[in-house]
Parts: sequence; C-alpha cells; structure tokens
Amino acid sequence: MGEIKSTLDLVLEKTKNLTLSCEEKESQKQKEIENRIKGLVQKYQDGILSINQLIADYELLKKEYTIPQNNSLIVEITQRIEPDQDNQSLLELLQECCTIDTTAIESIIENFRKQYIAASQSRIEQLKEDLAQRHNISGSAVLPNLDVDEQWQQKIGELRAGYEEQLNRVKANLIGGRS
Repeated sequence: MGEIKSTLDLVLEKTKNLTLSCEEKESQKQKEIENRIKGLVQKYQDGILSINQLIADYELLKKEYTIPQNNSLIVEITQRIEPDQDNQSLLELLQECCTIDTTAIESIIENFRKQYIAASQSRIEQLKEDLAQRHNISGSAVLPNLDVDEQWQQKIGELRAGYEEQLNRVKANLIGGRS
C-alpha cells in the first residue's frame, strides 16, 4: 500500500534539486535587509524602540549582512517623511544614525507649513465672506470646514505636490551623495 504524502512533502520532493542563482540570492538578501530595516524604523516610530536601541539593532544588522553603507536605512526613513506630518523623530534618526544634515528637509517642511497656514486662513476668510453674502451667516462662531471644501482640497493637493517634488529632490541627493 502506498504512502500518503503531505503537500509539503510533495513540494519539497519536487524542489529538492533546485537552487537559487547568485542574483536571486542577492535579491532575496536585499529584500530581507529592507524588511528588517522597515521593521526597525516602524518600531522606532511606534515608540517601541528608542533611538539608541534602533542604532544598536541596526549595527548588529549591518554586521550580520555586511552592509557597507546606510542607503537602505536612508531610503526607508526618507520615504516616510511627508511635508504635512510631524517628522521630528525621523529627522532626528537621519541626524543621529546616518549623520545627515537635515537642514534642507527642515527648511522645505517649514516653508510648506507657513504656506499651508497662510492658504488655509485665506480660504477660511473667503468662505466666511461667501457665507455672509450668500446666506447672511456671519459672526465669530462661523468656522468653515476646509475638509469638505473641494476647492481647498484641490489647492492643498497642488501645494503638497510642489513640496513633495522639492523633498524628493533632496531625498535623491541624500541617497546619491552616499553611493
């Protein structure tokens, strides 16, 4: 009577003579490095790891995989930077772990915030005037909701896109300057 084999046994039997090429092994190694770095940065952002713990874990990872440069870490950190978010912990990580001067990034983010505040105040005033003239609604309690204003959403999308373009140039320079 024949032996009943599990799916795993069948798969292992069919693949026992297969081996990965050097390119496949390197690709798999790079993907594993990127996933581990992604996990470290996420734990740091979630407050599970302190900056010192992250640096220590990253140094162990560098030794384990013989990572010569910080490009993967820089890419992971910079991908998470958004002009309209609190990026302080990420900027601190770039400074401390990767010894990168973040002045250019901070300047872009600060300029975005200033322009965002000015544009939002301008749009709120414009909406208040419209409400007062069209519907005779006015007063200190009137506060238009910008989140549902299509014109505002379009404006902020354009503003964000312009600053993201600037940020992407700076990010590319950070990575390109370390190759």
